[in-house]
Amino acid sequence: MFASLLSAAILGLPLAVQAATYTIAQNHSGANFFDGWVFTEGIDATTVGNVLYQSREAALQQQLAYVDGNGHAIIKVDNTTVGAGDTYGRASIKINSTATFGKGSLVIMDASHLPYGCSVWPAYWSQGSPASEWPKYGEIDIIENVNLATVNQMALHTTQGCTLASGTEVTGKIVSNDCFNGTNGNQGCIVQGATDASYGAGFATAGGGVYALEWSSEGNGIRIWFFQRGSIPSDMSSSSPNPSNWGTPTAAWPESGCNTSQFFGAQTIILDITLCGNFAGAASTFQATCSGVCTDLIKTPSNYNDAYFDINYLRVFSDGTSGSNSGPTLTGTSSTATSTSAGSSGSNATNAAISMVALGLGSMIFTAAMAGLCIAY
Repeated sequence: MFASLLSAAILGLPLAVQAATYTIAQNHSGANFFDGWVFTEGIDATTVGNVLYQSREAALQQQLAYVDGNGHAIIKVDNTTVGAGDTYGRASIKINSTATFGKGSLVIMDASHLPYGCSVWPAYWSQGSPASEWPKYGEIDIIENVNLATVNQMALHTTQGCTLASGTEVTGKIVSNDCFNGTNGNQGCIVQGATDASYGAGFATAGGGVYALEWSSEGNGIRIWFFQRGSIPSDMSSSSPNPSNWGTPTAAWPESGCNTSQFFGAQTIILDITLCGNFAGAASTFQATCSGVCTDLIKTPSNYNDAYFDINYLRVFSDGTSGSNSGPTLTGTSSTATSTSAGSSGSNATNAAISMVALGLGSMIFTAAMAGLCIAY
């Protein structure tokens, strides 16, 4: 009887600690990649870049956002039109997902090429909803850097009180710990990629790779992994990827330094390419890898031959907890409404309750097992 009780106790414990099981919630791939996105149109009002963002119709007509013959989504800057003047706005793309993701989500993007070049500022990121209240609901930068930088920079931007905890184990390089947007000119808490293959020309030469973002509902905070082509875990492209198989993350922001339920809300995914602006165009930043004046490059289209995303797929997975997906499952349906959901704190209470029940059950079984041991003795 003791052996049976002890086995039950051992079997009961994993109820509270087993890894999350992820299932597909949004699938952006193939011919329908651009369904489920809103195209921003007009000037770059966020970072004052020298671009004019195009509507979906104009982007398709100019071949700036389309699906190629291999089923890859191409998102690019115009590299054919000759412009003139420092304030010329070169045609480019910015898209926001209509569905959001929250705590208990895994977002995976497989790409073969990322935009780079002098004056080029690409970003693959997410922003809490509503965006008008930024940074109240947080920002997660998955891929971002400028000009001819050789490594990616991942970061969080929040209100005051969120930090990257000291001693956090990552394979990347921790650059800054304070995520508060009021520190060092909204620098954020940055982790740089561990390899030149994480960004720019090095990424393209290596054949691209996969970026995976997890916002864990199990106390692991926010984590990002990068794997270059040839080193990608086999389950990443499956219907139920498992981050517990992927080793130490490239970047991580544990709950011990940042209560993600407090500092982050439902996140909208954003892909964009701007030019110059207040980061790539800042004199000290631009001259670190390029020469001359940033805006002098805008008028010459050939400067933007490498300014494009080539994306194989972008998928969002959910573990089913409250708030992990605040939009419809997307497998090719079109939507024009943008979600304005601003929170996902409900998942914390649910997960805590489940964990307490599981731990209580395990404790009762273990107590019974120990009682049996004493009787046997």
